Amino acid sequence: MILPLDLGSTVRALSIIAILCVGFILAYLVRKALFKALIRVLPQSLAKNIAKVCFYILTALTLLIALGTAGIDLTALALAGGFAGIVVGFALQPLLSNLFTGIYIISEKALNPGELIEVNGIQGYVLEISLMSTKIRSLDGAILRIPNNEVFNSILRNFSQTPVRRIEFLVSIAYREDAEKAYNVIKHVLEQHPYVLIEPPPEVFVSKLDSSGVNITVRVWVPTELWYDVTMDLLWKLKKAISEAGIEIPFTQIDVWFRTPLKIEKSCQNLTSET
Repeated sequence: MILPLDLGSTVRALSIIAILCVGFILAYLVRKALFKALIRVLPQSLAKNIAKVCFYILTALTLLIALGTAGIDLTALALAGGFAGIVVGFALQPLLSNLFTGIYIISEKALNPGELIEVNGIQGYVLEISLMSTKIRSLDGAILRIPNNEVFNSILRNFSQTPVRRIEFLVSIAYREDAEKAYNVIKHVLEQHPYVLIEPPPEVFVSKLDSSGVNITVRVWVPTELWYDVTMDLLWKLKKAISEAGIEIPFTQIDVWFRTPLKIEKSCQNLTSET
C-alpha cells in the first residue's frame, strides 16, 4: 500500500515540475517573439511593456495549472479573483480606456512628436505620447496633458501631415471704392510673395456685400512649416498695399433716417448785467 502512494506522489511532483518548467519557458519564448514582432510597429518602451504583461499572464496561468495539479481546490480562489476582477475593472475603467486608446494612437501613428495638432479647439505641438495621455505645448507656451480617450473621441486636426496649408483672409473695402482696383492690388501682393504657391492657385473674390462695406475673401496655399510666418507677413503687406493705393477700409457706421423732417431752431438769449 505504501509503494503506490509514494509512486503517485512522485509522479504528481514530477508533473508539477514539468508544468512549471514548460510554462516558464513558453512564457519566456512568447515574450521574446512578441517583442520582436511589436518593435517593428511600436516604440521600444511600449513593445517591451506589452511583452512583459503577456509574460506575467502566462506565468500566472502556469502557476494556477500547477496548483490544480497539486490537488489544491481553486474554486474559492477563482470566485474571489472573479469578484475582485469585477470591482477593479469598474474602478480602473477610465484608466484602461486611456491605456488601450494610447496603444491604438501609437500603433496607428495618428500623432507624432513635433507635429502641430488641434484637439477640442486647442492648437499646439505634440511633445510626448504615452500610454495614458498626450502632452502638447500650446501656441502660447502652456504645457497641456490631454487624456488619450479624449484625444480619440474628439475631432483631431493634424496640420503637419500635409506639406501645404491654406490661409484665408477677409478684406473689406468701402462701397465707394473700385472693387476691380482692390482685386488687382491684392493679386499683385500675392504674386510678389515668395512663399505663396502657384498651385493650387490663389483665390480672390467678392464673398459678401456687408452692411458697412464689400467683403473680399483671399485664399492662398503656403508650405505648412511657414504657415504662421506667412500669415503675419501677408496681412501686413496687404494692409500696406491697400492703404498706399488709397483704398478705404470701412468701419462700422449707421445712417439714421427720420420719417418727418426735423426743424432745428437756434435761440440766442442776450444776457445783460446791471451795473
